[in-house]
Amino acid sequence: MPQSTRRNRMMLLVFGTGAATGLHLGLVHLVLWQSWTAPIIFTLASTVFGGVTYILWRWVFPVLGGRSFAAQLARQSAVAALVFAVVSAVVVWAATWHSRGGIGLFGTPTGPDVHLTITPAMRQGIVRLYALLPIVPVGLMSLIGYHLVWRHVQALQTRERELSELAATAQLAALRAQINPHFLFNSLNSIAQLIHDDPDKAEACVERLAEIFRYILHRAEQEFVPLAEELQMTRAYLDIERARFDERLQVETRVDPRSLHQLIPNLILQPLVENAVKHGLSRKRGVGTVSIDARVDGELLTLTVGDDGLGMAEPVLADVYARGVGLRNLRARLERLYGADHLPEIQSSPGRGTVVRLKLPVQEAA
Repeated sequence: MPQSTRRNRMMLLVFGTGAATGLHLGLVHLVLWQSWTAPIIFTLASTVFGGVTYILWRWVFPVLGGRSFAAQLARQSAVAALVFAVVSAVVVWAATWHSRGGIGLFGTPTGPDVHLTITPAMRQGIVRLYALLPIVPVGLMSLIGYHLVWRHVQALQTRERELSELAATAQLAALRAQINPHFLFNSLNSIAQLIHDDPDKAEACVERLAEIFRYILHRAEQEFVPLAEELQMTRAYLDIERARFDERLQVETRVDPRSLHQLIPNLILQPLVENAVKHGLSRKRGVGTVSIDARVDGELLTLTVGDDGLGMAEPVLADVYARGVGLRNLRARLERLYGADHLPEIQSSPGRGTVVRLKLPVQEAA
């Protein structure tokens, strides 16, 4: 359940209970004293007490700590008594001043003797009694409700938030763990094809693969890395692919210098580049080009990976996330990290190639 929903329900509980209690007292006064305004006055007054209770629960009691529970409870009791004394005095004064002919909490009562048996002084005593009576029960209810209900709800919310964060972290780690073997397997496949045809190139590719291994091991526990490091790792991967495709694979890079220090999710470029080579250019006749663009547009970092390969028809494009691990996991990671507004934008047409664009929030590396 969302935190805002729980908070709204707690507000409804506090204000509803207060209003119901006030209405009950008002109806009792209506029956006993024939006071037709009593239900309205008591309901409004009890709602005010409920609002003050909610304020104490949410903002005041949590900051009144102590070395022990007894010290904490003593501070909260003192603050609750003082606050409810002031609130009760104000509410009773507002409810009785105009209706009792000048009978207030303090000063000399000046109202006329409406009833022969009840003097103005006696009526002032009754008004003061009404001001004192709510302080202790309302204070006790606020303390009991805070420690037995509110703190329990807050603890559940905190636990739920922690579990959600742990689940998100675990899912992101799992997605990242799926990318690494998938990518390394494809790289080894490319090197294996060169061993018999060109051992020297195969050896150079193994060295580049070692660089990639070091990068992955060094950044294994980090979710975000500077774009400059991600580009360096991607170039190492492209060197392996260029050794296999020879002159058929061209790479164009246009990177805004301001974007190099922006933090991006670890291993986010490599799946896009791999898809461009494997699905866009590997079956194309003649020279193919992979382009990597990065620029900062206001509050967004725009990353674009494109190719001039075979492209995809509309039915294939609609099903693109179900066709490969890399792109599907990339979308899941972006949704987890940034939300649905930052999912990949894919454009493709047969014979013209494919462009994948990512728009990520700007996050400068420290």
